[in-house]
Amino acid sequence: MKHRLFGALLCALPVAAAGALAAAGTPRPASAQAFRFGMNGSDVFAGEGASSVILAEETLTFYIDDLPADGEALQESTSRVTASYRLCNPTLEEISLAMYLPVGYRPLELSALSASSGETGYAVETDGAKTAVRPRYTYRQRAGEGMAFTAEGELPRPQRNDDPFFGTETPVTVYTYTVTPPAEGERYTFTFTYDANPARTKVFSAESGAAGISNGQGVIYCSVAAGKTQEVVLYAVGDAPKQAAAGVYTMSGASAQLVSAADAPAVEKTQFGALVQEMYAEAQERMGAGDFYGDFYNATVAMLTADGAYDLTARLSADAVLENLMLWYEYELTIPAGGSVVNTVTAPLFPTLPEGGEGRWSYAYLLSPGQRWAEVQHMTIRVCTSFRFEAGTLQFTEQEGGYVYEKDGLPMGELAFTVVSDVGAVYDPYPFERETPTLTTALIILGVVVGVSAVTVAAVLLVRAHGGRKRRAAESRLCRGKTEEGKVDLDPFPPPQEGGEDKKEDKKEDKKGDPQA
Repeated sequence: MKHRLFGALLCALPVAAAGALAAAGTPRPASAQAFRFGMNGSDVFAGEGASSVILAEETLTFYIDDLPADGEALQESTSRVTASYRLCNPTLEEISLAMYLPVGYRPLELSALSASSGETGYAVETDGAKTAVRPRYTYRQRAGEGMAFTAEGELPRPQRNDDPFFGTETPVTVYTYTVTPPAEGERYTFTFTYDANPARTKVFSAESGAAGISNGQGVIYCSVAAGKTQEVVLYAVGDAPKQAAAGVYTMSGASAQLVSAADAPAVEKTQFGALVQEMYAEAQERMGAGDFYGDFYNATVAMLTADGAYDLTARLSADAVLENLMLWYEYELTIPAGGSVVNTVTAPLFPTLPEGGEGRWSYAYLLSPGQRWAEVQHMTIRVCTSFRFEAGTLQFTEQEGGYVYEKDGLPMGELAFTVVSDVGAVYDPYPFERETPTLTTALIILGVVVGVSAVTVAAVLLVRAHGGRKRRAAESRLCRGKTEEGKVDLDPFPPPQEGGEDKKEDKKEDKKGDPQA
C-alpha cells in the first residue's frame, strides 16, 4: 500500500512540473511580433544559391545612441544596426546571389529612389565598395500586422505570378452606377446583389466596402454620402454575374430599408491584365518611383488570392494595393569560385516605444534568415550603448562600451532585448524584475509539490499507524481482561508480546485493509 501511494505521487510530479513550465513566463521571441517599418530589424535574405555558401563570420552591431520618447523623436533617431557577413564559396564555380533586405511598410513615405544615396539610413557595401540597391515590393496584408513575419513565399518574385484564375486575359465586366442618395441623414449604403458561381466569378468594388453572402446571393456593400451624386464602380472578374441588382439603403443588414433602386449601370468589358495596368499607372504616379509593374501585378494577385481576403474586403483599386505593399531592397552579390566577400549592411534601428510609463524600449531582430546558408560558423553580436541593457532571448557579457554575445554557429530562435534609460546601471544577464524566471518558478512549484506531497504521505501513514496501534491495543486488552460481576477489567499496561493471538489478529486486519489481498 505504501509503495503504491508513493508511486502515484511521484508519477504526478512530472505533470506538475510541466504545468509550472507552461504557466511561467518566457521571453517572447521576435518572430512572434509583427514586422512593421521602424519596429523590427532583420538579417538579409539570400535567394537561390545560398545553400552552397558558407557564412564564415557574421558580426552584428547595434548602436543605440538615443531612446526616443515619441513618434516624432523616433524619426530623428540616429541609432542603427550594422551586419557584416564574410561569405565563402567552397565550390569551383562563381556564385551570384540575389539578396533581399526587408524594410517594411510605408513605401509612400519612404522614397525608394533615395535608398542608394543613403538618405534613408540604409547602405550596402561589398568589400568596402558601395553597392547599388533597387526597390522591390510584395503584398503584406495590413490586417495581418499582428502575425509573425516570415519570408517563405513572401520574397519578391523574379517572374510574374500566373494565377489560374487571375490571368492577364481573364475577362472583367465593369459596372458603373451613378447614384444620388437623399439629402437627409449623413451616410447611406449602396448594395449590389448578384447570382454567380463563386468558382467562376468574383466581384469587387473600386471603393472601400465589404463582401458577403445574404439569402443565397452574393452582396457588395459600399458607403455613399447623403445628398451627393457619385459613381460606384464594381468589377466582376470571370464570368459576368446573373440577375444583378443594386440600390441605396438606409444601412446594411437585415433591417436595411430600400431608399431608391439604382438606375441601369454603364457596362464595359476589359481584361484583368488591362485593369491592373490601369491601376498601376495611378500607383506609379503617386509613388514617383521607377518601373515596378511586375511587383505591383504580383501584389494585386496575392491580395485577391490571400486566405480570407475575399471574405474580409471587396476592394480592388490602386489604393488597396499600395496600402498593403511591403518594401524590400534588392542587390546582387557575386562570390568568386573558392573565394570570399565581405558584405556589410547598415539600417536604421527603431525600437518599439514604451507603453504605460514602463520606461523600457524593446528591440527585435530576425536571425532566422541565416538558416538559408549552407553553414554558419561563427556569430558575434554587440550592443553599443551607454543605457542600461536587459537581455531577452540571448545572454550577453558586459564589456567596456556595451555588451557582447558570441556563438559558434547560428543561434536558434530570434533576438529580442530591452533597453532602460538608467545610465550606468549594473547589467543583469537574467532580468526578471517583472516576472519570475521559468526554471526558478518551475523549481519552486516543484518543491512545493514535493513538500506538500511528503507532508501528506507522512500524515496519512502516521494516522494509519496510530489507528492500528490503538485498535490492536484495545483488542489485546479485551482478550486479556477479566470479567467480574458484569465489569470488564482492562490491563492499562499490557506487556508486549512477540506472537500469539495479537499477531494473528494483526495479520487479519492487514489483509482486510489491503484491497489487493
